Amino acid sequence: MKINYKKNLKLVTLLVTAVLIATASAETYNYLFLNASIGVEGLPLTWVQGTGGLTTSIKGATCSLSGLQGPAGGTKTYTDAVEITASIDTIFNLQVASVTGSPSEMSSIIVKVYDGSDNLEGTLTVWDGSSTGSPVNSLSITSGETWKFQWEISWAYGATGSVSVQLKVEIPIP
Repeated sequence: MKINYKKNLKLVTLLVTAVLIATASAETYNYLFLNASIGVEGLPLTWVQGTGGLTTSIKGATCSLSGLQGPAGGTKTYTDAVEITASIDTIFNLQVASVTGSPSEMSSIIVKVYDGSDNLEGTLTVWDGSSTGSPVNSLSITSGETWKFQWEISWAYGATGSVSVQLKVEIPIP
């Protein structure tokens, strides 16, 4: 019987290589896993219907009021038109987004914001007879607290028009 050393050497080399590859591939790893459920965070402020007898429609972050009226040449005040409640301590800004319709017939539209103890927290001039007012910034409401928005509407003498107002409550993201 003849032994083929060349062939056996190739076979041994192949076997040694296979053992080395198998040893390197058999390395052990430790693992950590992180599973996360991700959802949408709710807003820290929510609208609540006021006690002012207005028609209020609340859909998520949007509140629509109807029934706000004022006499021509006079002023009407809605002391609790709508309320806002905080689920966490929150700082927010209140500003005028738009005034459309017949604002030239308006004497003024003022929105005053009162805390739960009826302390005045801010006054927003929505319309002063010729233009919108400056934003009210850095209003700080405490978790669980409810504030009310008072509207004061003054039309000019002989006014016959109507006005649409859009206010924006802005919550800065830290």
